[in-house]
Amino acid sequence: MASSDAVDRDVWRSDRWPRSTLPELNIRQLESFHTVAQEGNITRAAARLHLTQQTLSAQIKQLERVLGAVLLVRDSRGVRLTAAGEIFAEGAGAMLTGLAGLSERVNHAAGQSINRLRVVFCPQSTAPFVIRVANELEAADPTLRVVLVSVRSMAETLCELETGRADAALMWLPIEASGLRYTVIGSDGWVAVFARDEDFADRDRVLLAELTSAPLVLPGIFMSAAAERYWAAALRPGPELPEATVADTADGPIIAARRQGIWLAPESLGRRNADANNRVVRIADAPPIEAAVVWTIQAPQPLITLLVRAIRAAVEVNR
Repeated sequence: MASSDAVDRDVWRSDRWPRSTLPELNIRQLESFHTVAQEGNITRAAARLHLTQQTLSAQIKQLERVLGAVLLVRDSRGVRLTAAGEIFAEGAGAMLTGLAGLSERVNHAAGQSINRLRVVFCPQSTAPFVIRVANELEAADPTLRVVLVSVRSMAETLCELETGRADAALMWLPIEASGLRYTVIGSDGWVAVFARDEDFADRDRVLLAELTSAPLVLPGIFMSAAAERYWAAALRPGPELPEATVADTADGPIIAARRQGIWLAPESLGRRNADANNRVVRIADAPPIEAAVVWTIQAPQPLITLLVRAIRAAVEVNR
């Protein structure tokens, strides 16, 4: 009787798998489909991949032709996976993980070990800053690859860290999650964002007690409900008034421009997201909010040290 090794070698002999039976899969198509499956939306997936919607849709169509199966169908909420798509989404994730591991093993065997640091970020909040830091780190060390993991919310950020799919992230304090470490890399003041012709729009500064003309809205940048409550209370104009509510960061400037509320945000975030329809005014008496680099216990500490150093340098340059 043949040994199990012999059987395995026989099973994987190339002549047992004619080329015509193997689909010609493209890694970029796998990554694109996997991202669409995660997002459930072509528009968000395209933004995350830095592609046009047309290019992304074309990649998915080509993948479906190669496989001979419909993977996605559009509906009123975006896209949903077919039964075939569900199976392929699970397999695509496993293949991408396997390819990344294989690449690392090959590099190691060739004496060209590549260090990888996976940093999770929200494009609406930190994309230009994080991309610049990643590019600078890789330019300084050719053996380092900074993998940027894009998410839509702080809840997704926490999930990526807790499941080990990411090593580090930028977050606003406070945080309460166990199993995470952090170091403060700077602080920011708060601004109020109004419609351009709203009261106070011609002022340089405003006090919290003056913000009583409309509901207050905070950006969705906090790690937990407890952190949301903390800042909603800290920025409350008076005890007799309701606390601020929380909305998606992208909605804040629109809410302000339509006079449906006053958007409060850390100054760097507020000025980056406001547009021609808004006026940004500093809040003179709001307590500062601290920003931190957060990482998992399993993260490679030498790379975290490099990341923290690079981010602190970038913060200094922006001041």
